Amino acid sequence: MEQFLYYLKVSWISIKRAPLPYALTIFILSLGLGVFFANATFYYQLNSDPLPHKSDKLFFPMTLMVPYECADCPPPRVLSYANVQKLSQSDIPTAKVGMYSADGYLRLDTKQAPTPVSIRMTQPDFFRMFEVPLLHGSIWADDKARLELILAKQTAEKMFGHSDVVGEKILLDDRHFTVVAVLDDWQMLPRLYDANNRAHLSEADQVYMPLETGYDFNYMSNRQSQTFDDTDYRQLATQGRTGALNQLQFWVQLDTEAQQQAYRQFMSNLVADEQKAGRHPSAPNNQLVPMRNIVSYFGGESADIKAFALVTLLFLGVCLFNASHLSLNRYISNQYEFSLRRALGASRGQLQQQMLADVLLMATFCCAGGLLIAWGGVSLLNFLWPANSLFGRWDLTLLLLLLVLTFTMSYLVTLYPSLRASFGGLNQQLKE
Repeated sequence: MEQFLYYLKVSWISIKRAPLPYALTIFILSLGLGVFFANATFYYQLNSDPLPHKSDKLFFPMTLMVPYECADCPPPRVLSYANVQKLSQSDIPTAKVGMYSADGYLRLDTKQAPTPVSIRMTQPDFFRMFEVPLLHGSIWADDKARLELILAKQTAEKMFGHSDVVGEKILLDDRHFTVVAVLDDWQMLPRLYDANNRAHLSEADQVYMPLETGYDFNYMSNRQSQTFDDTDYRQLATQGRTGALNQLQFWVQLDTEAQQQAYRQFMSNLVADEQKAGRHPSAPNNQLVPMRNIVSYFGGESADIKAFALVTLLFLGVCLFNASHLSLNRYISNQYEFSLRRALGASRGQLQQQMLADVLLMATFCCAGGLLIAWGGVSLLNFLWPANSLFGRWDLTLLLLLLVLTFTMSYLVTLYPSLRASFGGLNQQLKE
């Protein structure tokens, strides 16, 4: 340790001897790292897996069960209530859930100004499948309609001033509901369970209502709905349950390969039976899309983030080249000092340890500068693309990545100069 501290001291003296070239090297490398890290932050978060231990077990089934004939047509992105009920008949999945989102207004009483909220009409398995944490109360016991709501923690605190509000009454669109549970802080990012129309970039919903209740009160989807017949969307409670009004998303949990194969066969048999009954004349086109592929399947990947990530990677390469050139010039100016140390008996290994001390100092300064520039870059991107602002955040993995990248870039910057100083001809170096 004492020897390493000596190497750090020597490096610091070398920096003070020529501070401007060293500062310029640090600035160029920090700029490249900061810009790259700012864009890598969004790319990493947008492409992260929110349930890495489970995403390969969650699937989005889709079928071309529509009342018209179509060749080579993709299945609708959303399903009708009747088709969701048919897909739910199987006991093969470990869990299954139909859902959609709608808009509403929440308030404590008629005297209070209404607060706009996003409502998720869903079923009890939703909270288990997507590992939604519960803070107070309990989830509905079954799929039946009931005048009960589940609130997000922030919504409960905003409306009541505290989170423990189980049993309290609240008005949703002028209908009285009872709060039966409050969720803990939860924000699945990206929100892959709702990837249609790039909704995976949105925040979690504030209110959760039983699916059957949503249909009873004629709540329409705020994402996407399609009608393939003369179903009146204003009569969800009746026609919406029987007609070809598509607005539901449906997920199943299939834990094993055997379950997945069995459910695919179930879907094939279901479509065959429907065709025999004359309800769906189109050729079968069943899809069982895994959760980790749902964004790409719906075409919701951000091309802008990919393009910026590539451009900033090239920019980092340019910065690395220029920083290496400046570093080489600095080492050439100090070449006599290294040569003299070699002449006095310093081994090449000891010279490399001196270089590692230089790398450590450079990495420390570059890390501080890179983080500062990256923070500014993330703030700028949040301003330019507000829809992606949820993903402008850092976690421990990203910070460790920056540290490793900074140390690696700092080492590459000093690699050639250190090799030239350690392995060049001693006599020639002393003459120079």
